Amino acid sequence: MKNTLRMLLIGLLSIGMAACEKEKENTNGNVQSTGALVLNEGSFGVNNASISALDITSGDIDNQWFQNANNRGLGNNAQDMVLYQSKVYVTVTESNTLEAIDPATGISTQKSMGTLKPRSIAAQDGKLYISCYTPACVVRVDAASLATEDTCLLGEFHPEGIAIAQGKAFVVSAYNDSYAYDNHLYVIDLNSFSVSSTIEVGLNPNKVEKINDNKLIVTWTGNYSDVPSGCAIIDANSLTASTVNHGLTKGSVYNGKVYGYDAPYGSTTSWLVIDAEGNVSDFPFAVSVDNNPYGININPANGDIYIMDADYSAGGNVYCYKPDGTLRFKAAAAMNPSKLILL
Repeated sequence: MKNTLRMLLIGLLSIGMAACEKEKENTNGNVQSTGALVLNEGSFGVNNASISALDITSGDIDNQWFQNANNRGLGNNAQDMVLYQSKVYVTVTESNTLEAIDPATGISTQKSMGTLKPRSIAAQDGKLYISCYTPACVVRVDAASLATEDTCLLGEFHPEGIAIAQGKAFVVSAYNDSYAYDNHLYVIDLNSFSVSSTIEVGLNPNKVEKINDNKLIVTWTGNYSDVPSGCAIIDANSLTASTVNHGLTKGSVYNGKVYGYDAPYGSTTSWLVIDAEGNVSDFPFAVSVDNNPYGININPANGDIYIMDADYSAGGNVYCYKPDGTLRFKAAAAMNPSKLILL
């Protein structure tokens, strides 16, 4: 008991000392203590996806973290990354692979997904639920063995984002091979592992995220022309959608609210906050990034906001803002950083 208390006190003291350090811009280097991993999507067809290790105290970043640990690259078009139990799972769409990574060492076990083109991941009860393009489906994978256990076919439209709430998987379906757009959120009963119902949403939906046990938010892109982007709050019990009076490109849930940005095709970015009832308010501070915003994640422990940007031709950046808008650091990531997870 004394040793446990001593370690706890040392940990708290370390956190306090780190909080008092002078904030600085990062320098690239070999990161010994990370705190976070950054998924760099890479350029489509170029086979340059990667994972960076980020020290969230100093801002130091190691963009060769995955490659050095595995003596290989991540692949072509990394799509999603989740931390579940003791592993980090990554889907790499065009390489048709699923990676199960030990975050302590970076060493990964790679699973072939055949020709499925895996996209987004959700996890629950020891299982991974992965949306896939070909065929349009969701597969259930055992998180420990990586064995594929079951498949739920969805139809002709390619599925994108997936989230789990109230014993159901909610999956958005965007477009088909002829680039006709869908406008439905598919509800999969996890017991029967079949589609139990659908919910009509906006045109070309691409993301769905759980806000709390009963509410989710779904976003759509529109048709890049006369049908605008938008989003809606989904009630996981009544299976109804309430349209929000604003678009949302990407967001991150923190304290029951979605913090994010709306960057419609060819339009100026706006930053906003949406609560579980669909009320929209201003972002807590003015955000400044060098390039196009490409991702956002929030530290649930202290409210620090991590924003990623990309210019689609060179490496992007990771910005760490305090909740009051003070910039802690700016780190130079690899190609198209899209998601950050805290370890």
